[in-house]
Amino acid sequence: MIYKINEYLSTTQKLSLLNDMVIELYGLISKAKFDKNELDQIFGDLGSATIFRKFFRNQSLGHTLETYTEWTHLKAESGYSIWKIFPAGYSYDSLNELYCDNKVFENRGEANSESDDAFDKVYLYNGSEYIDNTSEAATEEGTEFELMDDTDEYLYVGLSSTFAGVSFEFQTRGSNYSLSAEYYNGSVWTDLEISGQTFEDDTSNFESNGRIYWDIPDNWATTSVNGQTKYWVRFSTSETPVTTAKAYQIIPANSVASLLKLSSSEIFDEDWAWCSYNNAIYITIRNSGVTTYEGDYYITSSSSEINKQNYFISNHHFTTNYKNAQY
Repeated sequence: MIYKINEYLSTTQKLSLLNDMVIELYGLISKAKFDKNELDQIFGDLGSATIFRKFFRNQSLGHTLETYTEWTHLKAESGYSIWKIFPAGYSYDSLNELYCDNKVFENRGEANSESDDAFDKVYLYNGSEYIDNTSEAATEEGTEFELMDDTDEYLYVGLSSTFAGVSFEFQTRGSNYSLSAEYYNGSVWTDLEISGQTFEDDTSNFESNGRIYWDIPDNWATTSVNGQTKYWVRFSTSETPVTTAKAYQIIPANSVASLLKLSSSEIFDEDWAWCSYNNAIYITIRNSGVTTYEGDYYITSSSSEINKQNYFISNHHFTTNYKNAQY
């Protein structure tokens, strides 16, 4: 049971409601642990030669002195880093879950590569000509390039195969954009947001680093843009921007680094995420803060061994529920 705590209640009433929640949640947690113990006993009695369990529950990730070094650093981003680990017998399933202490991480699915991929072509159509930003869009940082600054301009991104999203990293974040994203259905350009597909914009109209992603339409067809036949998505704005967005990088949102791209608001709100690739788990961890709290509040690839040990063992406990690869 979760209560909404009204700020106008007395301190005694607030504490009473909070205590009720704690008792209720502890009870639910204890019940779940007892359920797990019962299931473990059942499968233990049956024997692994008789039956395989489909899911492993409450599995620790690198939480002993012998195993915490199984965590390896993949990539540092602004405000967070991506770490990975290979759990024993791990197999990806959309029902898999990951927790740090009792906080759930968002499952962003299964990537199709570890490294950042690149689009075949990235064009800005400025109303009269196509500007080719393909090379610069594939690099992180480097030289920034402008996106649409008027309602008659388009940003085109294209691949030889269909894709489920675009990841943006900005040098200058835009303002007053009202974005739409369209794909070609074989006859006309169709708005992805109103085509019956799931559509999400984590960039908040180019105001933050993040992803714009969707369910891949069944009727997506190739078409020619500037002489290049690809699967294209084109972005436009129905409002004239006040601040023109300038991008460092625009890449497909299906690699590990792209799937785990966090916006500044997600970092601030500690909305951490994880994904899978090639039987490994990848997670996001804060990588900056006051030095005094290194090993607790945050960790970096260059942190001392004692701080890494403090983070993964003494101060935090990562656990996961996942599908058994032998099932």
